[in-house]
Amino acid sequence: MSGTWAHRIAITGTPGSGKTSLSEFALANSNKGWLVTVVSDKKLAEQNGCLGKIDSSDGAHPIDIEQLATSLSKLWAHPPTDDLLIDGHLSHLLPVDAIVIIRCNPEVLQTRMQNREWAKSKIDENAEWELLGAAWNDEHEWGNTPVLELDSSQQSVHSLFSQIGVWRRDGFKPKSPEQRIDWITILHGE
Repeated sequence: MSGTWAHRIAITGTPGSGKTSLSEFALANSNKGWLVTVVSDKKLAEQNGCLGKIDSSDGAHPIDIEQLATSLSKLWAHPPTDDLLIDGHLSHLLPVDAIVIIRCNPEVLQTRMQNREWAKSKIDENAEWELLGAAWNDEHEWGNTPVLELDSSQQSVHSLFSQIGVWRRDGFKPKSPEQRIDWITILHGE
């Protein structure tokens, strides 16, 4: 990607949608036409003192996302050397140059989470979150940050990574999805 400056790109989506698989693929294939570095939102929170103690109700470390965004705004005053992909379901709330939302058919998502032996309550909560498109409907809160929405239900990580690369090379155009993924209409009709 010589000749252009590097960017910070959030790779976000519902847990189980394929963010980490995509990020791992990107890291493994860096230098094959696109030089990237990958970090998780959790790792950034840990490095910046914004990671809380494990929540006994769900076993997760809460992230003080507002504090992290403030800290990173100062640290990230200049563009990175290489494109930086930030993997995590909160990454779109950080001071990034572009946002990629990985979506997944809720039925496929449920199967993925069951295969990971997640608790039924967590599976149901995340599948419902994805069905409703909850956070992904708040695009107006992201200002002028370009947004790409991709469906990981049946696409390979290679295909998703290629689409992100094309979008990046095209100057993050279009700036937002022409049509949002609407699982309710797709799965249940209008």
